Amino acid sequence: MIASTTLPGRSLPPSERRVRKGLLPMAAVALALTGTLGVMHLRGITLEARNVARIQAVRLAGVVTPTMGDDAARDALSRTLSRSSPTGRVILHRNEGTQMLLDSGRPLRDGHQLRVTVATPLGELETISDTSALRERRLAGTLMVLLLGAGIVAVYIASKRLMERELVDGVDAIKARIDTDLRARTDRGLGDTESLEIAVSRLLGELRELRARHDAALADAFRQRMQEMARQTRFIEQLGDHFRQPLQALSLFVGGMQPGDDLRQRAVQGQMRTNVTRLNELLDGLLDLARFDAGAIEPTSSEVIAADLFVRERDAIANDAERLSVNIHWRGGRLAMRSDPNLLSELIHRLVANAVISTPHGRVLVAMRRHGSAVRLEVRDNGMGLEPRQQERLFDDFTRLPGHPGYGLGLAVARRIADLLGGTIGVRSSPGRGSLFWVQLEGAAVGPAVRPASLLSHHPAH
Repeated sequence: MIASTTLPGRSLPPSERRVRKGLLPMAAVALALTGTLGVMHLRGITLEARNVARIQAVRLAGVVTPTMGDDAARDALSRTLSRSSPTGRVILHRNEGTQMLLDSGRPLRDGHQLRVTVATPLGELETISDTSALRERRLAGTLMVLLLGAGIVAVYIASKRLMERELVDGVDAIKARIDTDLRARTDRGLGDTESLEIAVSRLLGELRELRARHDAALADAFRQRMQEMARQTRFIEQLGDHFRQPLQALSLFVGGMQPGDDLRQRAVQGQMRTNVTRLNELLDGLLDLARFDAGAIEPTSSEVIAADLFVRERDAIANDAERLSVNIHWRGGRLAMRSDPNLLSELIHRLVANAVISTPHGRVLVAMRRHGSAVRLEVRDNGMGLEPRQQERLFDDFTRLPGHPGYGLGLAVARRIADLLGGTIGVRSSPGRGSLFWVQLEGAAVGPAVRPASLLSHHPAH
């Protein structure tokens, strides 16, 4: 006699929990990325509208001279205002207390106006611009983000249901079948070997069928994952182009502006150039993080000599090193290795650029050396050094160091590159004594192992 077995009651099978645990992180990452890029898009639209209004106000103020009479000022402002869409109204607040109002005839809706005030020789000039187009662009951007989020949720729900139907339901059916067969045998009192062999053979066939369905489901999930990664990559590239085009146009426009003689105008133009440059840097950093997190970058290994990487980076960092009076030494150029030259060059650039910024009027040593089958990259500086609490979050996103410009993305990207190359990254530092950043690439060395020479003993950076 075979004892009867029953399946215990459950609210959520372990197999379903594993399905959710596997799919939920990917959906959460996709939603977080969509939300971040959406917020950046909306902020970029608002900043673009404000900069355009500011530029038009400065241009209108530039046509006003100290010797102008009322008629000449009105005529000059009217001509310039007619070519300054979406600015619709100009008010010149004269120094003696009177006002001059000019209207271009363009509609100005209540609640959708942007006011900018600049100084002129005759008084303050106030411009009023229509922001209806800005509101429509923000609404379209918000709708795009919501649709993308809804699409990600829909894909998550569909994938979860598909995997549950293909895997969980099949396992539950086999469990129920086993329980039914055991109950039937107990009720009939059957104990012969032939009946047991038939039941076992039938169950093994069902298990083989379930295994085939499981393999097919895994292959389908893998294809869906690759398609989702391709869609995320295209989305990142399209969104980057969508941001970059207005920023490039704004950069060209600001670069072509004549500074004039007004010191205030010069200061405004300089601040605009700085803001546009930092926006471009922020966009590049966020897109780099998004590409790495989406798995859109695949390393391609080839043999490379350290000197080739050093020459490329020496040219890229030369201007910053000269501006900050930093002396850079390069060691280990003859070392041969196997890695992705583009990613490794970008990793060196991130670490060297960070060291140069941290060491004005100082020294930086960049060295490559071999450790058995591994290759070790070291970047030393004799700069300000780091506190222990700063070192704990040094490679996290948006961790800004004191005195460093930018948004704290350079070392975060460096960590992702090291992970993608199969290496480890770390730092040793003391306040006031400089820092040592290192990257260990296991299995990257080429050729027979030799006893590693000390590259740093005769060229200390501190």
